Amino acid sequence: MDKLRTYILLGFFLAIPSGYGLYWIVMNTLPYLRERWIFFFLLILFVTGVTLPIYASLNKYFFTIHRIVPRTVVREAIVSAILCALLLWFQIGRVLNSAIIFMCVGGFILIELLMRTRDSVQFRPGFDDADNKKIDHSES
Repeated sequence: MDKLRTYILLGFFLAIPSGYGLYWIVMNTLPYLRERWIFFFLLILFVTGVTLPIYASLNKYFFTIHRIVPRTVVREAIVSAILCALLLWFQIGRVLNSAIIFMCVGGFILIELLMRTRDSVQFRPGFDDADNKKIDHSES
């Protein structure tokens, strides 16, 4: 899945039906409990579908490895969708303010930076990172 076209098609596959479902839910139903949960589910699918090609192109063109890592792209898209749903949930409860936005976005960015750091580390058995020399265990 190294082609950007794959992520664009997958994004359309997620965003178009869920966007239509969001439109239908907002225009034709009242905000009862079942419809509210369907709304949040469709919102997460919609935002994931919209941001999936964006994160894939960012990973392909702007990061140092210049390739698309599917696990990272999907994780970033899902996390951004969950963040949007969380902020909308706070707005429905009328508790959303700039401090909550800053803490939520900052927390998600910090978590993503830590996850990217964890993904970039490669374990090489038999190598000592301090010396960059191969450790020979046969002499002991």
